[in-house]
Amino acid sequence: MDFLKRLLKKPSLTKTTPVIPEKKPGESPLTETAFYPASCISDVLCVTEIANAEFFVGDLFRRRFNTPSFPDTPRHFVAFYKSGERTMMPVGYVHQSPWECCFMCGGLVIDERFYRTIPAAHRRIIREAGGIAEHLLRESFAAVHCEETLAIWGFVGDKLAEQVDLRVGFVHSGIPHLMVVWLKSLPEEEKTAWIRKVAALGPF
Repeated sequence: MDFLKRLLKKPSLTKTTPVIPEKKPGESPLTETAFYPASCISDVLCVTEIANAEFFVGDLFRRRFNTPSFPDTPRHFVAFYKSGERTMMPVGYVHQSPWECCFMCGGLVIDERFYRTIPAAHRRIIREAGGIAEHLLRESFAAVHCEETLAIWGFVGDKLAEQVDLRVGFVHSGIPHLMVVWLKSLPEEEKTAWIRKVAALGPF
């Protein structure tokens, strides 16, 4: 249990003096309307599980992965940025697919175009909390974790993504690109058996 608490522990959300971005000449309409106090990542980002995630992030997913498809099995998590009092904009996505007593984590994507339009003060809050990708992973881990969940698996080929994955609890499996978060204590021989079983599935 202590291990799980450390694994799923979020960056400190200690409140600081609220930051109100300064409006600069020539800023985009989005930036000009996004002036509200914020002091931690939960003030500006919300991660939500959504059944029809393609409606919100389908275009983003297809553009970033250069694919005509979108994951058609649950579970889907979307990160929304609060751009105003009544406006939320999708800025990231990750997929957690159930498999046996595990979850296969994939499809992590961040809208870098939209991220650049977020006011600098809000970007600083997000960056200091680890970034959108880290927040998405931590929130999705917490959502899928239950007593029966053995592990969360990831197939990682990008060095920057690997750094984020290591921060949220993934470890290298010994198989190229295959990483895992162990949510239960297992004997080493049992871990090895699971690693071989998942590796046999190929990229996911």
